[in-house]
Amino acid sequence: MALISADIERAARARDCDLATTDDIIAGFALARPERHGPLSLARARGKLSRLLARRVVSKALTMRNAKPVITFTFDDAPASACETGAPLLERYEARGTYYISGGGCGVASPGGQLATAAQLKTLCAAGHEIGCHTFSHAAVDGIGHDALFAELDRNRAFLQSLDPRIVVRNFAYPYGDLSFRAKHDLEGRFHSCRSLIPGVNFGIADLGALKSCELQDASIGRRGVGEIIGETVRRNGWLVFTCHDVQEKPSRFGVSPELLEFAVQAARVRGCDILTVADALRRLGDVDA
Repeated sequence: MALISADIERAARARDCDLATTDDIIAGFALARPERHGPLSLARARGKLSRLLARRVVSKALTMRNAKPVITFTFDDAPASACETGAPLLERYEARGTYYISGGGCGVASPGGQLATAAQLKTLCAAGHEIGCHTFSHAAVDGIGHDALFAELDRNRAFLQSLDPRIVVRNFAYPYGDLSFRAKHDLEGRFHSCRSLIPGVNFGIADLGALKSCELQDASIGRRGVGEIIGETVRRNGWLVFTCHDVQEKPSRFGVSPELLEFAVQAARVRGCDILTVADALRRLGDVDA
């Protein structure tokens, strides 16, 4: 409880500030997770099997009943640029996004630039964007125990609701895209959906414990690739979830330029797709009370 109280006090101090103070900056928040190397020990073999089961076993299924294809734009960590540039861009097309937030990074430095401040997150909420959970400290959930995971979730929820009581955290995204069978089971019991980094379009029966997505970043996809996956979404009458980070003219290797983001939004509109937040998409696709 002391940790949560400290988080709330920090949020209160930052609530009306446009920029984080120097004391708030933690260099390298949400750095890329180190690759797993070394011999395949019994523990690593079990972990590999757990991750495989999490990806392959659909344990929380949603039979999709959408009349039109759906596209969702999500932003992990929420760099300030995703709020200052990404959100207004979506709003120009009468669309809203889902922002997966780790409260421990509020206003701090990251590989994608400074993360959103408390004031920016409040503005997002007031504008109708969805705030989702990304754990408090951007923890890889396949590497922590049940109690530690739930403490992360509770701490993040308390922090976000201290910013604005209208923030009701219903949906989750796996930090680094890492998941395990145990963590997936724990998380899908707490949230309506958990978005993974497993590539693809959700159609027919969606796995709400590991929603597929497409990383929208200049370093890995261009206009042709965006057009192709939107085309696949239309053909399958599916649900495409784009994953973004920073939104700037010279994006990080995880980020997207405003030009490519706008192209994706325009292409979605031209192809007749509904652009919805994760929560609104779940209501549209399966009458989920999300």
